[in-house]
Amino acid sequence: MAKTMYNLGDVAVKSCVSKSTASRILNNKLGNGFTVKKEVRKRVLEVAARLNYRPNLIAQSLTNHSIQMIHVLGGHHALSDLGNIYQTVVNNITSVVDSAGKDFDVTVDMSIPKPNSSELPAWKIDGVIVLAWCTDNTVKDMEGRGIPYVVVNGPSGPGGSSVTLDDIGGTKLAIRKFVELGHRNIAYAGPRKDHLSGHSSLTERHETYLEEMARYGLTPVVGHCDEFNSAEAFLESTVIKSGATAILAYGHMEGLNLMQAAHKLEIAVPGRLSLICFCDEYANSVMSPGMAFVDLRSRDMGHTAAQLLLKQLGLSSAFKPEHIKLEEKLIVRESIVPPCMTDEWIKK
Repeated sequence: MAKTMYNLGDVAVKSCVSKSTASRILNNKLGNGFTVKKEVRKRVLEVAARLNYRPNLIAQSLTNHSIQMIHVLGGHHALSDLGNIYQTVVNNITSVVDSAGKDFDVTVDMSIPKPNSSELPAWKIDGVIVLAWCTDNTVKDMEGRGIPYVVVNGPSGPGGSSVTLDDIGGTKLAIRKFVELGHRNIAYAGPRKDHLSGHSSLTERHETYLEEMARYGLTPVVGHCDEFNSAEAFLESTVIKSGATAILAYGHMEGLNLMQAAHKLEIAVPGRLSLICFCDEYANSVMSPGMAFVDLRSRDMGHTAAQLLLKQLGLSSAFKPEHIKLEEKLIVRESIVPPCMTDEWIKK
């Protein structure tokens, strides 16, 4: 049997007061010339408790201009992997918004959008933060309606702001570190099939790997342009057959899969094989031994995006779109050492 959902009007009727009076009492907005008797206030609160009344925040946002609604699109990305960077991004977006000292409500869309649809919700929203990407119709809708928005780790339309990463610089840091340690056979493990299609990181990391290998006079190791399906097969091809001593992995899940497969194949990490992956400090904390990584600065991305949007909401039409690119950092941990070319290593 369906449970009855009571609204503000039901509370007002059963309390024998007007709807506006019930609203003021329940939202604790008395004063400014408006007063009620103690017994009236008590009666309204008791009725609301008895009916298990909960305010409709979406309805409030349509009528109460003091509450600003911020909507996060692309929340399904945060569920794609253990320790996905977008989980940290969303956490820091809400943290910044909550500490802003104003009335903001944040909603996160976890659904997978249809290709030709607008992803904007039916209720009133004041600003949007997009995780990685949204549909073209969503961009047109936001810009057509003049809704301020910021894209995290992806491009915006002409009227939007963005916070992105320097993947080219991050890849250069990783290859340079391997070369400084003495590695010459450096492999690249690309993303799995289910990764974000068309994202700039797919081409920027791979193409920079090829450019840096050429710059150092090194030959790319077989498998650098292949789809990453099996960590064991990749290691057998690159390490056991081709003699790679180091691997730069596209992401933390590829890195984790490689580390697990190396253990199964009795390939020592570090020692026989050094590993660096792209991820952030939170995802990296679950790995053992600690993997060296190019820090994608998810915390800073979320923090910066939220600040940009709040700034835009405060300045209204006077705001001009901003595009911020964060430098990536190489965090050195236990998974990288100089190559160890022993006779036992070669025979194995």
